[in-house]
Amino acid sequence: MARIAADFLTETLQQAGIKRVYGVVGDSLNGFTDSLRRHGTIEWVHMRHEEAAAFAAGAEAQLTGELAACCGSCGPGNLHLINGLYDCHRSRVPVLAIAAHLPSSELGIDYFQATHPEILFRECSHFVELVSNPNQLPQILERAMRVAVAKKGVAVVVLPGDIALMPLATPAPKWTSPKPPRCASQPVGYRKPGEAPQRLFENHAALRRWLRWRARRSYPTGRAPQSPDRARPARQGIH
Repeated sequence: MARIAADFLTETLQQAGIKRVYGVVGDSLNGFTDSLRRHGTIEWVHMRHEEAAAFAAGAEAQLTGELAACCGSCGPGNLHLINGLYDCHRSRVPVLAIAAHLPSSELGIDYFQATHPEILFRECSHFVELVSNPNQLPQILERAMRVAVAKKGVAVVVLPGDIALMPLATPAPKWTSPKPPRCASQPVGYRKPGEAPQRLFENHAALRRWLRWRARRSYPTGRAPQSPDRARPARQGIH
């Protein structure tokens, strides 16, 4: 069987470390779900509702801190994703949503249950783009994943069902996850809660040891000279 765009999608998700995809099967998703079955490297988690799929992906991203994925079929499937994706986006967790779409020949002719996913998901994502040619998929998919991780939110790839079944020979890229930007107020070298206070305590203890050593070098007898006020004997009574 010739390699198709859906295979590229599966292999790229695998390279990105995605372990499972949450969703509900549908005609427009057949190419992608069959590719997942044939490769066997990513678990397909069938949900009862696309909304639950988006919430599940968000929960995984929240718990692991890694990119998670969900998908929905065209029409109602995409609409059902919205509630969960809003939650993911407002919670600032990296989630990639694959929004399957009508066959490209049916776009723009008022097809049954047709929607405009690139408009629907605009307010609940940092990135949403329609793949109108299989050769666009490599760049659009990579941008979507990088934006989701770097900006901590939702990215949506709109993939028509027939585009997913078209040949695509481009190999899956070696994925290097982008690092989230460092907060300006975050101390340099801070890695774990409690690490910075512990380091401060160690530095303070070292400073105290050095001061004691310096005092012994300056006053070998072990007694520092007293100030005139402290050396003056206390007055007895009132004069």
